[in-house]
Amino acid sequence: MKLLYAVILFLSLSSWAKPADQLIILTTFTAESLQPILKQFKQQYPEVHFTILHRREASSLRLLSHDDHDIDIVISSSRTLFTPLVEEGRLLPLNALNYDSTFQQQRFMQDSIANVAIFGYSGYGLMWNDDYLAKHHLPSPDSWESLTDPRFFRHLVMSSPARSGTTHIMVENILQHYGWKHGWQLLMQIGGNLSSVSARSYGVKNSIARGLVGIGPIIDSYAYESQKLFPFINFTYQPNSPLMPSYVAAVKNINQAQHSIEFIKFLLSDDIQQTLSTSSLNKYALHQTMRQPYEVAPLDHRLMEQRSALVKHLFEQSINYQLIRLNQAWQLIHKIKQLNGLSSEEQRQFNLAIRLASTPPVSETQSRNPILRNSLSLSRGDIPTAQLTQNWRTTMTEQLDQAIRICEQLLENHESKRMR
Repeated sequence: MKLLYAVILFLSLSSWAKPADQLIILTTFTAESLQPILKQFKQQYPEVHFTILHRREASSLRLLSHDDHDIDIVISSSRTLFTPLVEEGRLLPLNALNYDSTFQQQRFMQDSIANVAIFGYSGYGLMWNDDYLAKHHLPSPDSWESLTDPRFFRHLVMSSPARSGTTHIMVENILQHYGWKHGWQLLMQIGGNLSSVSARSYGVKNSIARGLVGIGPIIDSYAYESQKLFPFINFTYQPNSPLMPSYVAAVKNINQAQHSIEFIKFLLSDDIQQTLSTSSLNKYALHQTMRQPYEVAPLDHRLMEQRSALVKHLFEQSINYQLIRLNQAWQLIHKIKQLNGLSSEEQRQFNLAIRLASTPPVSETQSRNPILRNSLSLSRGDIPTAQLTQNWRTTMTEQLDQAIRICEQLLENHESKRMR
């Protein structure tokens, strides 16, 4: 009887096992951008069938954390997505590919990751709609600082680092380049000009292309994709920003596919590399120069990963959930900047309002605390994290409300003086 049960169990498991010629790809890229390349691979391996799972970074990390997943390939611009897989030894070795990890390390100013290959790269910058800017009599942007111009009030859109790996890199680069204090000041002042925070990076692209908003920070591949369709789309790279490699790795799983390594080898092949920039992925090939050369700056990925949850939660509580108050506070601040004749006490109050509207509820000293960093979770069900981030939101709300009251009182005082 035991032997019969064993046979039944074996047959049951075998019937549910994934076919060896099926490749399951987990990616933060859109499925549409990958499809043409998958079709090319099928021409060489017609027996292969693909399943594409398009997920955000956080959702991908949760999926990969399960021991019983069937994912064969991971493709993403998010280095963070591969870190736990490397640390836990869950990637297939890529020794047979003989790719040049030294070149990749030098080219992209970062340490190479064991058994993770780079097959292309991107940069990021500002995308805008020329027709929209002309209609609203707005100048073209050229830097993060230019986005603080009061003329751009509610003409901007961006995504959130909690929802977009690319945006996480952008925000972290600002914090590393400008420092914690001045970086958040810049981000919150830009927040004062935001019309919305998009749920996805390509939502930024779509909003600008459709003329719903004028400008937004975005990865170059989305901008070039839009330029192929719309002549009024423009784009410029952000100086002092990092290159963003496109990573690929083969994952160990319970039903290993046969062609995982062959697929990675295919991405690194001359046929794909020569057409990568004109493909649906819109990525630069490994040895290709950029259309608009700019000063590239390295990114401290270790620091980025250490404070990843902190930065994501802080952006949500200080900017995403505060858009209406940020809009109101900075619109009032810009109005007061046009006034003349503020008394010393009024100037002191005005400076306080600016500080309140540009200071997050976590200081630079607190941000370095490993206990705080390690206590935060990106899980929605983590009660201590929810309580802490709710406190941050309350603090930020109170700061912005106070800044608004100060500005309104200053404007009222000025109007009273003018009427005398």
